[in-house]
Amino acid sequence: MRKSGGAQGIGGRLRAVGYVRVSTDQQAMEGVSLDAQQVRIRAHCVSQDIELVDIVIDEGFSAKSLERPGIKRALAMLASNQANALVVVKLDRLTRSVKDLGFLCDSYFREGLPYSLLSVSDSIDTRSASGKLMLNVLMSVAQWEREAISERTQEAMNELKRRGVRMGGAPYGWQYTKEPDEHGRRNIVIHPSEQKVIQRICAMHRDGLSVLDIAKRLTADGVRPRGTEWERPTLYRILERAGLLTLPRRPKKESGDGPKKQGPTRDKTIAIKQAHTLRAQGLSLRQIGEKLRKDKILPARGEVWHAASVLDLLRHGASTG
Repeated sequence: MRKSGGAQGIGGRLRAVGYVRVSTDQQAMEGVSLDAQQVRIRAHCVSQDIELVDIVIDEGFSAKSLERPGIKRALAMLASNQANALVVVKLDRLTRSVKDLGFLCDSYFREGLPYSLLSVSDSIDTRSASGKLMLNVLMSVAQWEREAISERTQEAMNELKRRGVRMGGAPYGWQYTKEPDEHGRRNIVIHPSEQKVIQRICAMHRDGLSVLDIAKRLTADGVRPRGTEWERPTLYRILERAGLLTLPRRPKKESGDGPKKQGPTRDKTIAIKQAHTLRAQGLSLRQIGEKLRKDKILPARGEVWHAASVLDLLRHGASTG
C-alpha cells in the first residue's frame, strides 16, 4: 500500500525522477543548459540521500504547455510507481503556467497523494509543511501577478476607449490607418480592394443569388476572405451595412415576460461558503474551481478559478471561521 505524503524506496529512501528542460533560445545560457541542470539534480539527490531513478529531458520545448514528451514520461513514471518524487532545478523548468502548475499540484502533489515535488533553487520540498507553504505562496504570487497584468491591460483599454480610440477589428471593406493622428487615434479608412468585393457581393445579391451561392461563387473565383473561408454571417453583415438586407433583431424582454436568468456573481463571501461546502464533499481544488464556474460564481477578475485561488478561498474561510 502506498503511504500518504511521499512513498519511500527500500530502506526509507525517496525514489525520484529528475526533469530538465531547455527551449531553443536558452540552450547556450549558463545555468540553464541540460548538462548544468543534470549536475545540480544529481548533486542534490546525493546530498539528500535520494535514489535518482532516471533523468528525463525535454529539449527545445516551451513551458507554456504540458504537451511535452519528457514531462509526460516523468508523470507516467510517478503514476506507475517507478518513482515517488519529481525533482527539478527550478520551478520554471517544470512550467511557467499558473493553470498548469495548479493542475500538477492538484493531480500529483496535493495533501493525501503519495508523490512529492522538489525544486532545488526554490527550496521547495512538498514532503514538509514549509515546502507545501512555499509552493502555495509561489502559486498565489504568480496568480496575483497574472490578475494584476490583466487589470492594468483593462484599465489601458478603458482609457483608450475614453479617448475615442477604436477597439477591435475593422469591418470588411475598411481598415485602420497605420499611423495615429495627433490625438493618438487610428482612424478607419476605406480598403479599396475589399470595397470592390463588396460591390460584387451586392450585385450578386441583386441578381437573386442566395448568401450560400454568393459564398460558393466567391470561393470558386479565388476571392479570399479575411478568414479561412467565406461565412454566411460575414456576408449577411456586409449586405446589411449596404442597406440591402435587414437582419431580424431579438425583441427585448419586458420585466414581466417570464423568469429572469441569474447572471454571474463575483461575491467572495459566496465563493468562500460554496468552496468549503464542495471541499467537504471531497472535491479536489480543480473540481471546486470547475463547479464554481458552472454555478456562475466567478473570481474577482477573469473567468477561471485556478487552484491557488481556490486554496485562498479555503484558507480565508478557515481563518475567519
